Amino acid sequence: MKGLYWVRNDLRLQDNLSLNAFLEECQEGLIVWCPTKSNSRAGMHRQEFLEDSLFHFNSSLKLLGQHLHIAENNAAVEFEKIVRQFSIEKIYFSSLSSQEEKSEEEKVIKICLSYNIDYFSSDQETLINERDLPFELENMPYIFSDFRKKVELNLKIHAPLSLTIKRNLPLQQFNYVSKFKVHPGLIFHGGEDAALRRVHYYFGESMAIHTYKETRNGMLNSNDSSRLSPWLSLGILSPKTIIHELRLFESDHGANESTYWLLFELLWRDYLKFFSRKFKKQIFLEDGIKRGKHYISEKNQQLFSQWSLGKTPEVFINANMNELNHTGWMSNRGRQNVASYFVHQLKLPWIWGAAYFETQLIDYDCDLNWGNWLYLSGNGSDPRSRIFNIKRQAEVYDKESLYQKKWAP
Repeated sequence: MKGLYWVRNDLRLQDNLSLNAFLEECQEGLIVWCPTKSNSRAGMHRQEFLEDSLFHFNSSLKLLGQHLHIAENNAAVEFEKIVRQFSIEKIYFSSLSSQEEKSEEEKVIKICLSYNIDYFSSDQETLINERDLPFELENMPYIFSDFRKKVELNLKIHAPLSLTIKRNLPLQQFNYVSKFKVHPGLIFHGGEDAALRRVHYYFGESMAIHTYKETRNGMLNSNDSSRLSPWLSLGILSPKTIIHELRLFESDHGANESTYWLLFELLWRDYLKFFSRKFKKQIFLEDGIKRGKHYISEKNQQLFSQWSLGKTPEVFINANMNELNHTGWMSNRGRQNVASYFVHQLKLPWIWGAAYFETQLIDYDCDLNWGNWLYLSGNGSDPRSRIFNIKRQAEVYDKESLYQKKWAP
């Protein structure tokens, strides 16, 4: 059978059901990555991490005798041509939660129906499979704590899938040449090997996972938090693989509140993914899902510019924004502070801040980014105001001003 594997946010060999099915079922095949609308909005740091990740994924595929083709157009445009040119019989891909990505899937499925070909899609971006939730998505608990309590009562996490098929598929030639870029100067390197090295170092060599709950709000030390989010965001690393490695660590060294807290964070990630599936386009609207008290925003471009450039009256805010602009990275504590300041002090539309993060963050994940901004704005699942005292936050989390001296001297 001739198959087409559509690479999306699943740039990995291990625990990749769609890739495994493609390699197992097809005698001839093509592996293709297509740019998305969100990719076109990516800034330099996010774009470089993506390019580096595609380079390393292609290197991994070469070990299987495969090659990654980088398309110039979106999936619907490219696949219309590919299906006709190569008589493709089946398309394989991973399903995603957010609305633009869902729209892409619908267009690809429409092509399959038009040409009477089959397709295989797997839902593998979450820790818990949707079919294993103890409720239907439409009845999903509104508040995270209620969601967590229900899923933890009968927590079902499947083991990660090992790549068992290594058949060398003959590849067709395209009318474009794939160009890969490697960026050795990145603070995070793309590729499954780099992701697994970080997992093994954080859980093993450094043993930093044992103090995760106490250090996770740190802003300077790379081991204060797991820093696995860049690889999670592109599917270089699956959440099931992280939990598998965590369980191995716990069996050898014991579980504690910190090891549980990493699971807690992955459940929060799942919650936002399912929240996105449930509320769809509403998570991108300034009014959100119309629950709770709404603030009145002021569309002030000058204030937005000061915030985005790190030129506000608050040194702590400026330090975080400078780190983001220079590296594409910001700690979770920093993200909460700059977002709270943006929404509640500057009174700017939260969707502006979420859109800016989309361009800058190397670990940008649509569902998590927009869900977290919506949550903090008070127009999401928590009607409480998330208003931080910025000076007090700086005193608590940057006691000696070392972070501020580094990024806002």
